[in-house]
Amino acid sequence: MQKRISPAARTIRFRCPRRSAAVCVAALVVALTGVARAHGPTLEISHHELKPTLLNLFLGTTVHFSNTVAMPGGHVVVDEGGTLESPPLEKPGDGWHYTFEKAGTYEIFIRQHPMAKARIVIVPKIVPKKK
Repeated sequence: MQKRISPAARTIRFRCPRRSAAVCVAALVVALTGVARAHGPTLEISHHELKPTLLNLFLGTTVHFSNTVAMPGGHVVVDEGGTLESPPLEKPGDGWHYTFEKAGTYEIFIRQHPMAKARIVIVPKIVPKKK
C-alpha cells in the first residue's frame, strides 16, 4: 500500500549510499545548478509573428525561443547580422536557447517567414562604483 503525501508536504528526497557520497553530492550540485541557470525571457514563434516584438535585455541574458506551431522542415530563427541561427524547430514545444554575449541591437526573424520579426536590444549591466 502506498503512503499518500499531501502536496504541501512533498519534498525532494535524495538518498545516497556511503560509498559513493562524493558522486551523489556532485550530482546534487549539478542538478541544483541547472535549476539556478534557468533561461530568461521566452520569445514565442509562430508562422506570422514572434512575440514579444521587442526585448530590452542585459548582456549575458539567455533567451528561450519556443515554437508554438507545427512547421514541416522547422522554423529557423536568424538575425540580420548573421550572429545567431537556431536549429529547425518543427513541433509545438520545440525550443532553443541563445545567450547574448555582445551588446547591440539584434533584428531577429524567421527564415521561412521573413515578415515575422522581433528586435532584441542588449545593453551592458551598469555596476555602481564603490565610494
